[in-house]
Amino acid sequence: MEVLVESIKCDYEVKGQKVVLLCPPHPLFGGSMFDVRVERIARELLKRGLSVMRFDYRKPYRKGVGEVEDAKKVVQYLKLRHESISVVGYSFGSLVASNVASLCEKAVYISPLQEIDEVKFLDVKIPKLFIFATKDQIVPISVSLEIYERSSEPKKILMLETDHFYFGKFQELARAVVEFLC
Repeated sequence: MEVLVESIKCDYEVKGQKVVLLCPPHPLFGGSMFDVRVERIARELLKRGLSVMRFDYRKPYRKGVGEVEDAKKVVQYLKLRHESISVVGYSFGSLVASNVASLCEKAVYISPLQEIDEVKFLDVKIPKLFIFATKDQIVPISVSLEIYERSSEPKKILMLETDHFYFGKFQELARAVVEFLC
């Protein structure tokens, strides 16, 4: 169901008390709540009985800072409705997710970036799953491994033989996220 959270467009599907917030990729590069990776993960989460909230960052682009604020507002909305919140971010969405993860129980970072514009990847001491593409043409594997190594425990890592867009690996990607969060 479509909801507005302080003028932030969201797609909210309620299945249970646990909810997962999905942070989309960069809005200036076509990232939206309808990103194919985000949609595939959402579908798998719903099948397992978890509620899902997807959202679009408000326009215009606000150098990452505004996008993090959007995610924080959505988390606050969810806190009033759910006992447990996890966050998942893909690419730019991982930066956003890392900046709201302190408000959540678990986090999944798919092809995370160290920083972009005015936002840096933040570490928090909650269970984290890092998913990297070994042939990522946007985020070099060395950068991904550096982010992982600097992050606190508890943490897990999964490397998939694919590129930044996870073509051919959507099901494996979604399954890994669901298994970690359930």
